[in-house]
Amino acid sequence: MPQNMARLEDKVDALTELVTNLSAQFNVRNAKSPSEEFIGTETACEILHLSSSRIYALVQEGRIPFYKPGKNLLFLKSELLDWLRQSRRNGQLSIDEQMRAMTKGMRNSAKGRWTL
Repeated sequence: MPQNMARLEDKVDALTELVTNLSAQFNVRNAKSPSEEFIGTETACEILHLSSSRIYALVQEGRIPFYKPGKNLLFLKSELLDWLRQSRRNGQLSIDEQMRAMTKGMRNSAKGRWTL
C-alpha cells in the first residue's frame, strides 16, 4: 500500500509540473504587449494605405482582424501588419514565362506553332 501511494504522489507531481509548463506556454503565446494600444479606422487607413471605405468593406467581409466594442471599430497595429504580411502575392509572370508554362507539356511539333 505505501508503494502505491508513493507512485501516485509521483504521478501527481509529474502532472502538476506538466500543467504548470503548459500554462506558462499558453500565457506567453496569448500575452499581447502591454504597451500596445488599439488604433482607430483612420490610423488603420494610414498603416495599410487604404481608404476608409475599403477598410469597412474588408471588415464586413471578415478578411481583416478587428474588434468592435459597441459601435467603434478598433484594430491592433501588430495584427494589421501580420495580416498585411500574410496577404503577399507573387507578381504576374512575364510573357516568356507564360509561354513556357503553356508549352511545357506540348510535343515538339506543336511548340513551333506558338510564336509571337
